Amino acid sequence: MQNDIYYRLKLLEGQYMTETKSKAGKWLHYKLDLVEPGYVEVSLAVKEDMTNPVGNLHGGMSAMICDEICGLAFYSLGMETYYTTVNLMIDYLYSAPLGSQIKATGKVLRAGKRISNTECYIYNEKGVILVHAKSNLVNTGNPVFELT
Repeated sequence: MQNDIYYRLKLLEGQYMTETKSKAGKWLHYKLDLVEPGYVEVSLAVKEDMTNPVGNLHGGMSAMICDEICGLAFYSLGMETYYTTVNLMIDYLYSAPLGSQIKATGKVLRAGKRISNTECYIYNEKGVILVHAKSNLVNTGNPVFELT
């Protein structure tokens, strides 16, 4: 199972995640740039419906990106049971204006039997860190599902 999930994601490198069961991920329309076990890199554009009243990436959208990418990084490990987010801690450092291209990286820091820890960074085109998030995931005990 583990290798199968990783290799299925690896085959999607360079493509937009359009065939995913994650409705949020599908809506974000991110490009899967790199997949390694426990690590992913994606890129996406800041669209108008992702912005706050002043035209920057909304904090809630940043949180959704981080939650999605932390989960995807964890999913790339190919665990046999489904883990879900129990918390998400975010530092908002800078904003991203409408139309800008952003990059997000997700990394598994610890893959535990019960609780796992992940992190996500969102960067602008110049490589400046815009957002940093850490998340804990809990093992539900339910069989993992096919993401794509």
